[in-house]
Amino acid sequence: MHEDAIDAIIPVKKQAAIGQDDLFGDLGGDDDEPAFGLDFPIDAGEWPRKQLLAAERDMLGLYVSAHPLDGTEHILCRNRDTTISELLGSGRTEGTVQLSGLITSVDRRMTKQGNPWAIINLADRDGEMEILFFPATYTLVQHALIADAVVSVQGRLNDRDGAVSIFGQEIQVLDVSSAESGGRPPVTLSFSAYKINERTVAELKRILAAHEGESPVRMRVQTPAKTVLYELGFLVDPTSVASDIKGTFGTDAWQGAA
Repeated sequence: MHEDAIDAIIPVKKQAAIGQDDLFGDLGGDDDEPAFGLDFPIDAGEWPRKQLLAAERDMLGLYVSAHPLDGTEHILCRNRDTTISELLGSGRTEGTVQLSGLITSVDRRMTKQGNPWAIINLADRDGEMEILFFPATYTLVQHALIADAVVSVQGRLNDRDGAVSIFGQEIQVLDVSSAESGGRPPVTLSFSAYKINERTVAELKRILAAHEGESPVRMRVQTPAKTVLYELGFLVDPTSVASDIKGTFGTDAWQGAA
């Protein structure tokens, strides 16, 4: 999901229940953050999957309820030219390669000259590999070197005494939020805060309820100070709901499924 032109974004906020009467509740809010009844506290049992799995790994040393890469295979495939196990089994020791997977650890270091660099462990569902980012590249990619991030990495193969690693050249953080809904990408709507009123809320509820499907719905509410991203709690069919949203609220309200 692209978040261009957003000054600040609040983490996705979950709606309490689908079809709840007070779905949008109060239409008030302060100047810093709109409050449309969407801002329900997340129950302790409803942690976002990434947070839950990180806690399991930290406390137990393994993932219990799921794996961070569950449901992401279609995304990983589009952003690699081989898997880690295929690469290691091929015997290749030269050339460039593109891999995708989960950063399981980040080891930040300094050269004798005081220049920062890092080693990450990248894992997909079949294997794990070390990727080295030396100082010249590290300064360009350091923002993306975060444990538990799902990324695509391009680099040059290096063989040292039979141990194959990769000298990283490029890295891209992949959006795998759709994996939390079984691989179905969320539908995103966009509204300016001043356009939200009781009539808008009622019509939006009617449309979303009429197009039941399997894609979750998120709504971007824009204020002069920031943009807040809400999860509405509806599951819709994006192929049928799009025309109703555009026809009722204008084409700008429909941001599509991504």
